Order: sequence, then structure tokens, then C-alpha cells
Amino acid sequence: MTVFAVEYAYAENSTELRDEHRPAHREYLEGFLGEGSVRLLASGPTPVSDGALLIFAAESQVALEDVLSNDPFQLVGAVGSATITEWNPVMGLLKEFAS
Repeated sequence: MTVFAVEYAYAENSTELRDEHRPAHREYLEGFLGEGSVRLLASGPTPVSDGALLIFAAESQVALEDVLSNDPFQLVGAVGSATITEWNPVMGLLKEFAS
């Protein structure tokens, strides 16, 4: 599996929209905490940049993109952009997921 860092930049003026759909967004992401072709390793907001950072291990970027496209935040337009970067963690808690 390959590790990917996903940076969400939230859409402008989407605070209320995110507040409304946050429970569904978190419930959706929780479904990827276990084993599978796409696994969520860590997730959380980046308050300074009004976005979020999500770390996944996935069999492919295409599989990850499919997961992201069905995120409730994406479906309601709360995400302005999502940047996916392949990452190779060589030290720390996530190094076991490195390719």
C-alpha cells in the first residue's frame, strides 16, 4: 500500500455547511479506519489554513480518489480543493505503512 497525504482547502463561506454535515463526514471516514484497500491513518482540521489534513494508506490513488469523491463534505460542496500527495513516512508511527 502507498501512503497519501490529502490536504482539503474548504470552500469559502462553508462554515455552516461543514457544521451541518460534520457528523456524516466523520462517520463516513470512520468506515476506513479498519482493514481494506483504503485505510484512514489520521485526520484532522488545519485551523490556520481553514482546511484539513487526512493521511491514508491505499492500494492506488484511483481507489483513494473514489473514497474522497464520496465524502459527504465533497458531496455538499464544502471542499474547495483537495490536493493528494504520495508520501513515504520513513520515521515515526506511520513508517510501517511506507511502500
